Amino acid sequence: MDRVKHTALSACFFFGLTSVMLGQSPSRPCTEESVTTETRWGGNERIVIDLRDQPTRTVRGVVRGPGEGSLETLVQVFPREHSDPLCRPSDQENAVPAAACVTGDDGFFAFSLPSGEYELRMSQNKGVDVTSVIVTVKHGCHRARKIKVAMHVGT
Repeated sequence: MDRVKHTALSACFFFGLTSVMLGQSPSRPCTEESVTTETRWGGNERIVIDLRDQPTRTVRGVVRGPGEGSLETLVQVFPREHSDPLCRPSDQENAVPAAACVTGDDGFFAFSLPSGEYELRMSQNKGVDVTSVIVTVKHGCHRARKIKVAMHVGT
């Protein structure tokens, strides 16, 4: 038993050290925000990215743009009905999210969520389109995907 613990501890240390040596720091969660904070509707379009067919065990990622940095993006999490056949964001645009946070300059966000389907709604300010990412969280899934979102200026 001690040999198994030693091997596991050695593996964790090795991978942690390797990521530091490669300049990869672990993602930091964003600052928790009140779930009563309203979406920052801006721009003139709504972008939807459907990742439901690529389940992940964790919800973490990074938001960029437009321009430099993340511009303190509001990231809200809305539960969805499983396998909605249409790729559309939640019909309740003024619904209260299950969780919310604001990214820092690094643009990182992370949430601990139970298994299910979710809409991650990202918004910044006037003139920037709202982006929704539809994800499936499946505990026991071996894949931990980092979601990358590029925000866009409305046209």
